Amino acid sequence: MTVGEWLVSVGVRHLVTMPDGPSPGAALTGPGSPHQIAAPDEACARLLATAAALDHGPGATWDGEVLTLLSAPAGASPGAPAAAPTRVDPIPSPAALVAALEAARARGTAEIRLRLGFPLDSPVPVSAAAPAPTPAATATATATATATESGTAAGAASEVVGSLLARDDAPLNPARAAADVAETLPANGIVLAEPGAAGLWVDHTVPTVGGEARVAPAGGGVAVAGALLAWRQGRVGVAVVEQPPTGTAATLLELASDLDASLVVEVWGRRGGLRSAADHRERLAAALGARGVRVIEVPVDFTATKLLIDAVGDAAAAQAR
Repeated sequence: MTVGEWLVSVGVRHLVTMPDGPSPGAALTGPGSPHQIAAPDEACARLLATAAALDHGPGATWDGEVLTLLSAPAGASPGAPAAAPTRVDPIPSPAALVAALEAARARGTAEIRLRLGFPLDSPVPVSAAAPAPTPAATATATATATATESGTAAGAASEVVGSLLARDDAPLNPARAAADVAETLPANGIVLAEPGAAGLWVDHTVPTVGGEARVAPAGGGVAVAGALLAWRQGRVGVAVVEQPPTGTAATLLELASDLDASLVVEVWGRRGGLRSAADHRERLAAALGARGVRVIEVPVDFTATKLLIDAVGDAAAAQAR
């Protein structure tokens, strides 16, 4: 097993390459290696790696020398960017790489930077079994599962969502908007949102209508990055955000266009010419059926968010900030 195949075995599905570093090239080709995606700059690379970690395995960036592995930190404040570490550990061999990731798992480290002294097509010792996910990744998965409450809280949240689904007038209520997205997506579709009111409603509505959703632990373009990665996996991604993409998120959309990617970004806010939920579904279906990058402005009234927060409790209040 090569290093690339071993990375896949520990959950690394995408390797984000840095603009100034050499690509792994032939060293990481084939079905047993991570998908490669070239980022236009370091900020975009970090966002893409963070989005990759939403699948509860490490996200990874590679600059030709340093391999950075990220997992979403447990208990991170919504919207708070992770501080980049300054320490870079020298790793002389594949066996040392296995040991370093095991040590990080034991410490619960959310990010490690490793300077590799060997090529990525080097063989990994046969005795190196795939380690369990890092505690940070496991805690993130647990937190995501916990967000789908059980018992009284789940029932109360379902009642709030259900009471809004029949209303289809514009501006849309957020439960109806989220259900529209879930119902319009194909079977391989996924909804990606960032923390905030929109993410809260996506998290509590999409699964109730049979859709798949991920809510990022931080904003700044992670949902857009996730939609781009979904396309790289042959899936259909819709990013739900509350502000039009700017800065790094806009750069990611330019990258998506350069790659001829197909993805949709919905901006939930006060703007947009949609007249009803049916109009929303029609517009979204047209965007999903077209090639390229599509941005849709959806008028959404978040007044009902307090009802959902009251139903779910403090965890929802933190997520909605």
